[in-house]
Amino acid sequence: MNFRTIKILVVSLLVIVTFFACSDFTHTPIEGSKKAPGQVKITNIENISGGAIITYDLPTDPDLLYVMARYTENGIQRNFKASFYTNVLVVEGLSRGSDDLDVEYEIEVIAVNRSNIYSTPVALKINPLTPPVMVTYTSLKESPTFGGVTINFENPAEAGIAIAVMTTDADGDFYEYDTYYTSQASGRFSVRGFDDTERVFKAFVRDKWNNMSDTITFNPLIPIAEKELDKGLFREMVLRGDASSTEWGGQLRYIWDGRAFGDNEGDWGLHTGNEVGDGRPKVITFDLGVKGAMISRFKLWCIMDDKHMYDDMSPRFYEVWGRSTTIDPLTDNGNINDGSWIKMCEIENIKPSGLPKGSLTDEDREAARRGDEFVFEDEQFNVRYIRIRSTLNWANNTNMCFSEVSLWATEIELLP
Repeated sequence: MNFRTIKILVVSLLVIVTFFACSDFTHTPIEGSKKAPGQVKITNIENISGGAIITYDLPTDPDLLYVMARYTENGIQRNFKASFYTNVLVVEGLSRGSDDLDVEYEIEVIAVNRSNIYSTPVALKINPLTPPVMVTYTSLKESPTFGGVTINFENPAEAGIAIAVMTTDADGDFYEYDTYYTSQASGRFSVRGFDDTERVFKAFVRDKWNNMSDTITFNPLIPIAEKELDKGLFREMVLRGDASSTEWGGQLRYIWDGRAFGDNEGDWGLHTGNEVGDGRPKVITFDLGVKGAMISRFKLWCIMDDKHMYDDMSPRFYEVWGRSTTIDPLTDNGNINDGSWIKMCEIENIKPSGLPKGSLTDEDREAARRGDEFVFEDEQFNVRYIRIRSTLNWANNTNMCFSEVSLWATEIELLP
């Protein structure tokens, strides 16, 4: 085939393609059905906190796409959908409800086909149990803690809720000081940053539909006095047996620079490496730069990115050890079990969602941003030196990488 023949064929093909491209086509749904699907048949209604679980039999229509339930509250219509692969639909987000079943909502359940044609609605009534915001609200209990207040809560529905804590500003006006997001069945959290003078706290609960509880006013309380240790006094130490902290551009001193970073932001923290080694725990040591501090709290933050949150070499199980007697790095044998060191606490880095590595929820990220915290409520330790000992990371070895640490104390004695 010569060049002229090829050219003619190419031009002919272009003409054909252009002809069809310019032709008029009517775009219609793939299924093309103009008939409304049949109704669903309700077989069971289970009232739950703030909603209901509706079970039904599907219509036999071959082009059925999904089933939808809808209700209107306070002028807002909310829709909940379930695909044709299931016969169960969950309705939630209702602001009223009662365990005595005296609150009633009207719900419509509709079948929808692939042409977006609705069936005749099936009307039903549900009696939701007390909504999660109210269940959690009535469970709130407060107690004084170091630098603030600790709030205990119950959330048996494991609903996604936010607990907002309010206190007064310098003018005595209440404002929203902090908000704690959770879907855990129960738990506790603390709001800190206050001196040891009497203070009033308030709290309320809201959900993702912006349903809000009343506001509870707690009894006035006095936070327990504590002070954050001055990180400008911290000093690097390397004892015999300590792991390197400088792998992948890390530095020990970066963990007390006051910033929790992702690993692409520079000066992000320390890293002991990726080699599995013999499986023995990795240890790092530093000097608090004081004669002694009665430690009240310890916090550690992972490297602040999705690669390291509950993953990679981030510590999952680790220990914090302390020592008060003076160390000579040149002669100390680095033995953590020689009697001069005391294990202050064991910490587990807990992922709220429990999802596999690589999957993160907003609640997971929020928990990581808050950091691991251990509060020395039962026993405090007067120490000068700190060792962090990693026994297992999220990659199932003993290396560790993290971004920042902070410590607080109720009493601090400075060096002469």
